[in-house]
Amino acid sequence: MAGWRGEADRWWAQVLGVLAAAMHTGGVFPASHFDHVGIVAVAGAAAPVVYGPSGTRPALRHMLEHAGSAGALDAGHLAALLGPRAGRVLGPAWYGYATAGSLPAMQDRRVRPLTGADLPLLARLHEQTPRAEREESGTAGLPAFGCLEDDVLLSVACLGMWREMPTIGVLTHPQARHRGLAPAVVSAAARAGLTRRPVVQYRARRANTASIAVAERAGFTHYCDGLIIDLIP
Repeated sequence: MAGWRGEADRWWAQVLGVLAAAMHTGGVFPASHFDHVGIVAVAGAAAPVVYGPSGTRPALRHMLEHAGSAGALDAGHLAALLGPRAGRVLGPAWYGYATAGSLPAMQDRRVRPLTGADLPLLARLHEQTPRAEREESGTAGLPAFGCLEDDVLLSVACLGMWREMPTIGVLTHPQARHRGLAPAVVSAAARAGLTRRPVVQYRARRANTASIAVAERAGFTHYCDGLIIDLIP
């Protein structure tokens, strides 16, 4: 498949060790190198990809039958199919991608790259944000782009790399939300990420509808939902 979806297909296939076509045909993929069970439900695919250690094959088949489609992964029900081996559940998470053509032409003079001298401002923003939000945000440090007013960092988007894929983390001051700041900094970080790869990834908890809305406003298109279930030895 051409375009950004083809790029996303190839990346996910490499991460999971499957053929790119499998991202849209779906199915069960047991392999000895997995240490967890996972589900990747690509939007519009015939079935999700369900993978895990070879010894979990029967459970993987049941999970494939019950997984549903992207946006409909029931974490609790799917974890229960693993019985006593089910451990920590991560997700479901929303994954979207942006390209140079999908990013809006957002011009906000307050948005600029951050430097080492700005890290105290980032630390201050973290202090003013609930712990759960800052831990989920993925805004650990540079490279980053921020929106500042009167030397106060109101919103930040950090650019990271996960298995050679540029990813975005974003955090906005609780009192500065709903002003369009988050999409502006996300777009700036995404443009920087596109110098490393033709697509940039945005990940958010499926339950975090505000974060997903930011991604969509910044030009990201939904690709899949993902769920990971750690296994108890």
